[in-house]
Amino acid sequence: MSVNFEDALKAKKLRDYFNEQGRIYIVVDAISDDVQVPDFLRGDPALRLVLNTRMPQPIYIRDGFVESNFSFSGVAHHCVIPLGRIWAAYVPEQDMGSGLMWEDSVPETVKMVLEAVDEIEQAENVSPLQVVQSAKVGERAEKEEKEMIKPSGSKDTKRKNFGHLRIVK
Repeated sequence: MSVNFEDALKAKKLRDYFNEQGRIYIVVDAISDDVQVPDFLRGDPALRLVLNTRMPQPIYIRDGFVESNFSFSGVAHHCVIPLGRIWAAYVPEQDMGSGLMWEDSVPETVKMVLEAVDEIEQAENVSPLQVVQSAKVGERAEKEEKEMIKPSGSKDTKRKNFGHLRIVK
């Protein structure tokens, strides 16, 4: 692992934030192979890990990575998280806007989800539930409309069309 200036600056901000708050969540992109977490946690682009100054084991926030023996369901696992894979840190009891976020480290899948949520919220204060419900109503109406249209000259009303393909007996 090579250490660069950006990682050292990120480590300093993370250390200061952790020391100031005492208990924080870090959000990790655990998809990459360089993130050392238990196998059952791999593949999560928004894995949250708790860092607490009251934890019995030491937590090392180095210039290139965070390292500790984290406990999952009572079993300790040695974890090493490169700083480039940490994309946010926040205090669970506070507003998410008061935490830290490193946009250049946010995984693309998370960016797409956040953009979609923003678009939904900006669409005239329509809730995500309303968008889903209107999509289902639209699909139902489209399906009913297709069922009502019969091919011209068709004797068999049960014949189905699949795009440009038709079932032939």
